[in-house]
Amino acid sequence: MGDEPEEMLQIVDARGRFLRAASRAECHADAALIHRSVCVLLFNAKGELYLQRRAMAKDTYPGQRDLSATGHVRVGETEDEAAARELAEELGVWAEIRRVDTMLLRLPAETEVATIYCCSYNGAITPDPNELSGGAFHPPAQAIRLPDLTPYAAQILARLGYG
Repeated sequence: MGDEPEEMLQIVDARGRFLRAASRAECHADAALIHRSVCVLLFNAKGELYLQRRAMAKDTYPGQRDLSATGHVRVGETEDEAAARELAEELGVWAEIRRVDTMLLRLPAETEVATIYCCSYNGAITPDPNELSGGAFHPPAQAIRLPDLTPYAAQILARLGYG
């Protein structure tokens, strides 16, 4: 779907309780506005993690490696729905996802309550060129040491014990 400045997101407190709605542009202009996000870590049968390479047109971390599928939770959407949507939109993958953790992420330009999901998948991956410029599988312990990993991905992989 790409970066939509007027996409309406869920503003929450540090515990993830809904407070109000705000635009994506507003959230990214004020790091004090905590909003919900999701990420899906897609693993193949060898236990390798798929890392995407973000499209150069992205407004945050263009060209950097990121978790398999990531995105914001829209107003009126659950975290589970957002995770499944992002996986389908970004990678063309429909797979059973499993919620594994939730954490508060403080990033340079934004603050998010991130819900983390995992899935196993061995089929074809069809990256959306508006979202990413490709990707590859990596052993998780090596992925966290990549120099061009987004801060978002690095914090989540560390939280899951890969760093």
